[in-house]
Amino acid sequence: MKDLRLSRLFAWTLLVAIPLWFGSCSKDDNPTVTDTPTVEGSYKISTLTISPALLTITDLLAGSKLFFNNTTCLNDLTITFKTGGDATTDNPSSCSLIPVPVSTFTGIDATSKWSLSGNQLTVTKSDGIKTVYTVLGTGATLKLQWQGTLNYPTPSSTIYTYTMDLKKQ
Repeated sequence: MKDLRLSRLFAWTLLVAIPLWFGSCSKDDNPTVTDTPTVEGSYKISTLTISPALLTITDLLAGSKLFFNNTTCLNDLTITFKTGGDATTDNPSSCSLIPVPVSTFTGIDATSKWSLSGNQLTVTKSDGIKTVYTVLGTGATLKLQWQGTLNYPTPSSTIYTYTMDLKKQ
């Protein structure tokens, strides 16, 4: 009688365990390949910050308005990363009020070239100057970070970290 109870217990255990066992299998053995993130597209600058602060300013969008007669140039600017490696900026009329090239703020001019390797985006301006950005995020918002040197406070140069959020258009 004891063997019969053990047999029934074993049968019930198998009856419960088999569906759970087969149900735990998944198709993760062949994971799908996800698309490589891309920077291609047209964007508007939504955030541009600098660290450490420059003249107590960390928000360069607000700072550009302060220093350049309330211009909205950086907000109006469209940056486009085209298929094939061309990067361009448009020339909104609001940028005519700024006495320095817009590429001073972004590292990208009207006829730049770009290449992406992993999370490193390299942009070469038309004058040959390269800027290497770390891509912190892609999709609806392209988040880029890079470092640059300014001679402020003079005479010593300071290394600044720039972070730019670009909203896809």
